[in-house]
Amino acid sequence: MDIVCFRSICDCEKMMAIETEKLTKEYRTKKKIVRAVDSVDLRVPRGSIFGLLGENGAGKSTLIHMLMGITLPTSGSGKVLEYDIVKESLKIREKVGFMPENLGFYENLSAEQNLLVFAKLAEVKNSEERVKECLKVVGLWNYRQRKYKEMSTGMKQRLGLAQALLKDPELLILDEPTAGIDPLGIKLFKELLLELNREGRTIFISTHLLYEIAPIFTHVAIMCRGKIVVQGSVEELEKKVASRREYIYEAKLFSYSQRLIKEILSLNVVKEAFSEKNKLIIKCSRPAASELLQILFKYGVRSFKEILPSLSDIFYTYVKGELHESF
Repeated sequence: MDIVCFRSICDCEKMMAIETEKLTKEYRTKKKIVRAVDSVDLRVPRGSIFGLLGENGAGKSTLIHMLMGITLPTSGSGKVLEYDIVKESLKIREKVGFMPENLGFYENLSAEQNLLVFAKLAEVKNSEERVKECLKVVGLWNYRQRKYKEMSTGMKQRLGLAQALLKDPELLILDEPTAGIDPLGIKLFKELLLELNREGRTIFISTHLLYEIAPIFTHVAIMCRGKIVVQGSVEELEKKVASRREYIYEAKLFSYSQRLIKEILSLNVVKEAFSEKNKLIIKCSRPAASELLQILFKYGVRSFKEILPSLSDIFYTYVKGELHESF
């Protein structure tokens, strides 16, 4: 599967928070060599909310562990905040807030006690005050005395984020941060990440849960069997996938009639037209907004828009290998 990479002029001019070149990790067994990460070229713009998307076993966590200097690469290179992932891994761990998939907190310690332990280990200055600040940021200050084992999954994940914020990092790397959280918890978590991004932090998130956190992403990379198969801004990828699919339009009118649908279906470009929940859905073989509006205006159109593919559509298009060529 060929690698597809979109980079706008704006992105190219930005310094990258994360940048890798042919980054590879192999594991040797008695019978064969397994490439968990295969020649990955990754570009994460500063200031973005970047989603690393892939099914379980795609190689996401292995890639993150190499970026954090936890696992050494077999070959290739990478930089995080301009620091080399092999030679300067200690600097990376000083500058980056990392929230692993398995948080590693102490079950019988309170939220505050756990953070104090991590702050001491990370040699955070004014640790008690910083712990207080981080607990307030993630909305756990009123629950600071609650033991970790008594916390909900959402509270545990927010505590994990508080731990990642202890060093006031410019970059946050979060591995599956919304796994197991209920819908309300996910909503609160997304709002928190958006606020942290508005403060100027780059946020890099690994996930396979597209419906939960994907709407906040500005950029994505899709990983499949150890390879990055596509990456770029969400807007660019939406447009690219839309150009390879049928064009779908949604119209709301003051009234609907079979005469209207028949007139729309008379256009050669229209493949299908039907009403659905007070909306008219029109599927076309090519862009046809102007032609459709000429008809719709006669019937009193209230609103009209093109429906772009969702991030899930983009994900399954590339993972299934429906698009192979480089653009």
